[in-house]
Amino acid sequence: MLLARRKFVKSGLLFTGSLLLFQNAGSVLAQTLRTDDQLSDQVLRDPVFRFTRETFEPYVNGYFEAPGPRGKMIALKLLKVETYEPKSRLTPKAPVPTDSFVLVFSAEAELPTFTSIHPLKHGALGEFSLFLTRGGDGPSGEIYYEAVFNHLKS
Repeated sequence: MLLARRKFVKSGLLFTGSLLLFQNAGSVLAQTLRTDDQLSDQVLRDPVFRFTRETFEPYVNGYFEAPGPRGKMIALKLLKVETYEPKSRLTPKAPVPTDSFVLVFSAEAELPTFTSIHPLKHGALGEFSLFLTRGGDGPSGEIYYEAVFNHLKS
């Protein structure tokens, strides 16, 4: 298959532009990348980075709050903290060791559907944001949400 000269030049310019754009990807992406194996200040200030399974276990059956679609606070009851193990691997290499766990909440009402990152409040843990996904509905109409944590083991 022959490639026309114009198409070849156009493809080359697009490829070169993409390389130049992402050459300095640390400033383009959400978190700052550092070459000295230290985490950025942005990550260190976020309490979610320090949360572990043990952080949430004392608060099982405790309540968290999140704003609803119109700003009214919705109660979320933490039902369980589960260890998460990946079920399959896509590569034959050894998996990267992670500390992964899932939080399962039941909600008294639906959270806003226009966002997936919800600000939560808790009396002991303070305020933080979690990516919550709808985990389904229970047999009696309960609404479930899940948050998954994946931390690399050091």
